[in-house]
Amino acid sequence: MAIQPIDLQTLFLRLNQIGQEQSAERNALLQGQAVAGSELARQSELEKSVVREPHDVEGGPEQLHDDEERSAEQKQQESDRKRSQDQDEQDLFRDPDLGRNVDVTG
Repeated sequence: MAIQPIDLQTLFLRLNQIGQEQSAERNALLQGQAVAGSELARQSELEKSVVREPHDVEGGPEQLHDDEERSAEQKQQESDRKRSQDQDEQDLFRDPDLGRNVDVTG
């Protein structure tokens, strides 16, 4: 398919307009990046100057202390359970009539 002379005339007339449009597209992209960069810089400067109150309490030394207290309480509860289980077992197998009185007369 050959190019007609009328097509060439149209292309040459529009060549300047197309070049301007492509240049504007490239400049718009660069301008958008520049605006985004300046906005990011402004936000970072704002964050440096503002002190924010923390919303979530993170674990620290006092948190570790709480864990130790909990573990101590759990150990105490476990030892109490063991004692009560041992005492229950001793009561189950002990005869109340045997082993309580000592005969020294002989």
